[in-house]
Amino acid sequence: HGGGKRCTADGCKKHDQGGGLCFAHGGGKRCKEPGCVNGDVGFGYCRAHGGGKRCADPACTKSARRGGFCVTHGGEREKKKR
Repeated sequence: HGGGKRCTADGCKKHDQGGGLCFAHGGGKRCKEPGCVNGDVGFGYCRAHGGGKRCADPACTKSARRGGFCVTHGGEREKKKR
């Protein structure tokens, strides 16, 4: 709980995602789409460019939520922890 490397950017206490930096400061993988600086969320791309899981409805291209479907097709929103 709380172990591991931390971001080396001044004043940042987030976890190191690679290269000594957190995601916000440039650590971790980035989207392969030319000119995009968003983070890779799966398959090498950000959500806007097709990365991450998609809705299980064959005609839908939205991002999947809990349950494998988008909110429109019955997927639940992730509940915030209190």
